[in-house]
Amino acid sequence: MNILSGTPGCDGDLEQHPLLLIPFFRRFRPSLARDLVYTLIWSSLFALALTLVGVLFSRGVGFLELLWPNFVFAQCIGFLIHLAFALGRRYWPGIAKRGPVARMAYYAGVPLVCMFIGMWIASGLVGGAAVRHWIAQPRNITLISGVSLVISCILLLIYIPRERAARAEAAVALETARVAAAERAAAFAQMKLLEAQVEPHFLYNTLAHIDSAIESDPAAARRMLGRLVALLRATAASATATATLASQVAWTRAYLELIEMRMGRRLAWTIDVDPGLDNVVLPPAILQPLVENAVKHGLEPRIDGGAIAIAAHREGDTVEVSVADTGEGFRATGDPARSTGIGLANLRARLGMLYGERATMTIADNAPRGARVALSLPLGAGAGHGAKRGAA
Repeated sequence: MNILSGTPGCDGDLEQHPLLLIPFFRRFRPSLARDLVYTLIWSSLFALALTLVGVLFSRGVGFLELLWPNFVFAQCIGFLIHLAFALGRRYWPGIAKRGPVARMAYYAGVPLVCMFIGMWIASGLVGGAAVRHWIAQPRNITLISGVSLVISCILLLIYIPRERAARAEAAVALETARVAAAERAAAFAQMKLLEAQVEPHFLYNTLAHIDSAIESDPAAARRMLGRLVALLRATAASATATATLASQVAWTRAYLELIEMRMGRRLAWTIDVDPGLDNVVLPPAILQPLVENAVKHGLEPRIDGGAIAIAAHREGDTVEVSVADTGEGFRATGDPARSTGIGLANLRARLGMLYGERATMTIADNAPRGARVALSLPLGAGAGHGAKRGAA
């Protein structure tokens, strides 16, 4: 590429206009009109520089007297180079993937040929036969060729390291995106697996209760069946990569209403959500394993059952979600620092993949008895209004 011109960038830094080295000119969207204007500006600057040099080293020659012919020569050469590289990119796109020798020959040879053709055309416009005779002299041919090659080499020394750095950055970005996509796919697969999982033990027990109540208490059987349908609908509605806190609370409410029909007075539960958190976007199935674990491992084993308290509060730029129960607790089942269910272990792993160290999961004994699991999750931009505060 020659300092007099450049071409629209689409095949790497070697195909970018020289003005794009200046941050100001990178602000404008790439287009044919933009690149033509850039070539006009760049060639005009080059003509101005040649004129200033001519005024310094030529006696008795005025600035305007030199500016016009230099402007014509610069524009003829600059736009010819622009056209040549545009045609080369269209009809020889593979040059960007050739070896270094072929590429250097291309990016130095094209400007050299265009310089001679442009000077020959410009001399007919402003200089006539005398200028063409001067150009045809062997000494001047050597001088023009040397100047063109030096300028091209300088630009190559600038652009080649930039091109290599850009390719390295692109490769790193591509690998980073590939790893991130793989991690998101793995996390999403785990989420979908957990969402699609309706615990057979729970489902069988519910259907068995409905079956046993059909003859003795048809109204209760219908209510239980309605709650089961509501639960399954809530599960299907949350079958997305993300879910709002409101949708997860709706699932939790349907689940607890169904469990309440089975356990009767042995179960009490409350849901307390701060106003404005309904539309907070969270990964799906965040509340599900917490509530299921509290019911299955905490309350159902106790003869007198217990209570579950579900809460979601905003703390700065995080949302704090907790599920506390008055069931068996971890003292009766093992180490209080560990989860006692596969669901909680999977949830911890999913949060680690999605948020890293930005999310925490705390498992501890509840006072005066039972267990409490608390999550601290980064608060996204999905907060809305109109959260419900409910209790039962």
